[in-house]
Amino acid sequence: MRGMDWFSMFGRRGMVATCILLSACAAAPPGGAAAGDPGNAYGAFLAARYADAQEDPATATLYYQAALAADPDNQELEGEAFVAALLAGSPRATVLAGDNADNALAVMLLGNQAASAGNFNAAAAAFEQLPSDQLAGLIKPLLLAWAQAGKGDITAAIDVLTPQMGVSPFGPVYELNAAIIADMGKDMKDASAFYGAAAGGQAPNLRLVQILASWQARQGDTASARAELAQLVAAHPELSVALPALQANVAAPVIATATDGMAEAYLTLAGSLDQPSQTLLRTTFLRFALGLRPDLGAARLLLANIQAGGQAGQGTLAPNNAQLNAALATLRPIGPDDPLYGPAVMQEADLLAALNEPDQAVALLDQLSTRVPDNAEPAQAAGDILRGNNEYARAIGEYDKAIAMAGEPAPPAAWSLYFDRGICEDQSGDWKAAQPDLMEALALAPNQPYLLNYIAYSWALRGEKLGQAHDMLREAVGLDPNDGAVIDSLGYVTLRQGHTADAMNLLTQAVELDPDDAEVNAHLGDAFYAAGLRLQADYQWQRALSLKPDPKLQAEIDGKLKQLQPRA
Repeated sequence: MRGMDWFSMFGRRGMVATCILLSACAAAPPGGAAAGDPGNAYGAFLAARYADAQEDPATATLYYQAALAADPDNQELEGEAFVAALLAGSPRATVLAGDNADNALAVMLLGNQAASAGNFNAAAAAFEQLPSDQLAGLIKPLLLAWAQAGKGDITAAIDVLTPQMGVSPFGPVYELNAAIIADMGKDMKDASAFYGAAAGGQAPNLRLVQILASWQARQGDTASARAELAQLVAAHPELSVALPALQANVAAPVIATATDGMAEAYLTLAGSLDQPSQTLLRTTFLRFALGLRPDLGAARLLLANIQAGGQAGQGTLAPNNAQLNAALATLRPIGPDDPLYGPAVMQEADLLAALNEPDQAVALLDQLSTRVPDNAEPAQAAGDILRGNNEYARAIGEYDKAIAMAGEPAPPAAWSLYFDRGICEDQSGDWKAAQPDLMEALALAPNQPYLLNYIAYSWALRGEKLGQAHDMLREAVGLDPNDGAVIDSLGYVTLRQGHTADAMNLLTQAVELDPDDAEVNAHLGDAFYAAGLRLQADYQWQRALSLKPDPKLQAEIDGKLKQLQPRA
């Protein structure tokens, strides 16, 4: 066998396109290509590549299947189809894996299939074919160890991992897996030693803490186990909605079978990959994990985050509807009995909001609130979604619930609840109600630059407390000197105080930091106008209009431009 291809299956994507130069309009719907006619494969191939570009591997898989039906001997095309099927979690991947025997991912998939069928001898034989370098070399010992555990040979399984513990960067991971295997084999002495080594060898994360807490609870130390989970949530507040369920299920084994262990190995490796170029591999490993263990909620949460554009290097590109719906489909099997149901619902609500389904999102969050009545996170998230949809009255109701859940006296972390409710009250035209909330937020978080900015700018818009607003904004700039919005507010207040030259300097700096913000550009136009620089003011206001301001600001700018027109 020639050298096994680990990365090139992904790196080869797009190579087929270099020899196909037809227009995208030649694409046919899936199944439309005539069998045995390579010429008819081109349109389906181009449609598949377009689906790839749209991060829609499920649709790409259908088009690749149509292309292969027309050109079944095209090995390059078959490789593309295999990758798309892997990313989509499609059964087609297994069908195509046999013809990609030199690819490490195909070997892993076939080994996984054997393990799922209970044939651990065949699984071990497959995993033995994996190379011992690069990423495959990291996961190979774990897969082989779990295959041995599946055969019931606990000693052989631990023997596979032991040589790797002191020399590999994955050493603590091997120790943890050895601990779980010893635990499953009722070897309490070795399990205790390996758990202890693993606990001190890596930074705490959800799965590590779950596994260690389960061990502690099953050894009779439930209090320490629950404390471990509470400390994890304190460090990662986004998991707070999961804490009651995590603590209630603390004594349950996190990994009960050899295939569970293999799934955990893939999840661990996926979690360790954080480079943009590794996104396809992360997705594939998570698909492998879910193929072995469909109820692995942690893998579903991570995969959905990737599908919705949360992977490293995604930048500021908004996910498209295909990505958002794929992420929803990944999350929905996480049911109410899963300890990670709460975080899954929070993530689902964000996706529904992005799909312009705010009512469905809020309904989900309201249901979650009834499950965790002492947690303000779902109500706050519902308020945030409604506020983003300009439904301020409904948002205020959600923030009311969240503030009540936060308790009295309000903890410092509740500052954002008062801030968000104050914004909604202000946007509803009730500045009298907004001010006490904003000041309460400031008392809880006196060093939040965005809060200082909002209050001070609101005063400036109303011509109130300009001296105090100026001082607050100087403090905010000191806290965040590179925020164009804060510098813009300071320039605006300075202009309202009559210090035109200083205001122009500040507002010019704000435009340099936020060149595409319509309001910032409009304020610089105001400063030019106040300085008598009518031509510059005209240019700057026109620039602000080109940035598509909201209707209110557009009307204000239009009125100012009319002032510049010569009188008849």
